[in-house]
Amino acid sequence: MKRKMISFLGPTRYETCEYYLGDVVAKPTEYIQKAIVDIYRNEGIKIDEIHMLLTPEAKNNNWLGDEKLYDQLQEYVNEDKLTIKIHDISSKQEINTIWNLFEIIINSIEKEDRIVFDITHSFRFQPMLALLSLHFARITKNILVDGIFYGVYDPKSAEKKFPIIDLTSFVELQDWITNVYAFIKTGRVESLSDWLNEKSKSIQKVERQNAVDAKQVEKLAKSWSELVGSLQTNRSPQLPEVAEEAINSIENIKSEMLRPIFNPLNELLSNVEQEIKPLVDNDPIFSGIAAIEWCYNHGLYQQSYTLADELVITAICIVQNWDVKEYSYRKRANDIINEAIKITQRPKEHANFLNHEDHELIKELLQYKELLKIINKIKDNRNDINHAGWRKNPLKYDKLEKHFNESFKDYKQHLLKFYKSNLGK
Repeated sequence: MKRKMISFLGPTRYETCEYYLGDVVAKPTEYIQKAIVDIYRNEGIKIDEIHMLLTPEAKNNNWLGDEKLYDQLQEYVNEDKLTIKIHDISSKQEINTIWNLFEIIINSIEKEDRIVFDITHSFRFQPMLALLSLHFARITKNILVDGIFYGVYDPKSAEKKFPIIDLTSFVELQDWITNVYAFIKTGRVESLSDWLNEKSKSIQKVERQNAVDAKQVEKLAKSWSELVGSLQTNRSPQLPEVAEEAINSIENIKSEMLRPIFNPLNELLSNVEQEIKPLVDNDPIFSGIAAIEWCYNHGLYQQSYTLADELVITAICIVQNWDVKEYSYRKRANDIINEAIKITQRPKEHANFLNHEDHELIKELLQYKELLKIINKIKDNRNDINHAGWRKNPLKYDKLEKHFNESFKDYKQHLLKFYKSNLGK
């Protein structure tokens, strides 16, 4: 793993000045690149390679020649074994130039590198491209961003002493974008939860008792993980409880004064809270429908089919005052559903259903033929999924998704109608 610095060199002539980062002041120099290497050196950290991105104008004006940047870096080449690599780039403002520059930056980075990126003399689109390139490399090459720096050089200033601004927090903003997108689109909370935990723990390690907001964020991440995990593994009976814990965590966060790094939570929280509130319903049918909606909205179709199939069984158990968790009652309810489906399909063959011990309930179910038709399709598709397609004429994935999307609205309508009409009879 190498620590590499990547930097743009501008074409303008610069005056000698002092750059400083925090309390560390670099040796006087015209060049921000040398100042950053010197500041790292003062902190006891060695930069192994420096990759210079040079337009023809920058190379002629500031790279080659007596006391130009290449000459000044020789001190570190000799003493620290610094490796210098140059990359010629175009000064043209064209789309092909942008992609070529992206490729140059990415190809200069190897897996597990630690990257220091200086954008002081980057121009127009280049700072944005630098950030995007780093984000891409973090995902594809597992790099660490040591720092993103901008030297506030002002040629008009009388005092030639300028701060270096640390922009590394932009990386954290990119983490927010990536992790929140994954959470909203797929329902996967692991990366967001892990990132929140990592940040909150690092803050608590430094601040100890003062990191109240970080502790609340850690609790929030834990409650989200438990809720999403329960949804992904179809833990229906536990959903109202874990959903309520997640909402309580959200409310606790809202009452805290968050530090800037956690501020994007505020935008996310209101959306998430509205999504999970219906899960808190104490009625298993309404909570179950909310769980199904959450799952299929996040592309979890296997869970959606399983929940939809089991929810009808739960509804029958409730209207019959049977224990919803007792296996024998759930099997009995499922047998009743299957019998009613068979009757709708072959009424002549099952004309003697009145001899069935639950014939009254079967008779009632037969009033909901559309619901039985949908349930039959849900059961068949669930079986197709759970047996991994090892059956005759298995459906393709898009058909399974399409069937559910097209039938859920009617499923919900007919199930609630049956449930409300028979509850308390």
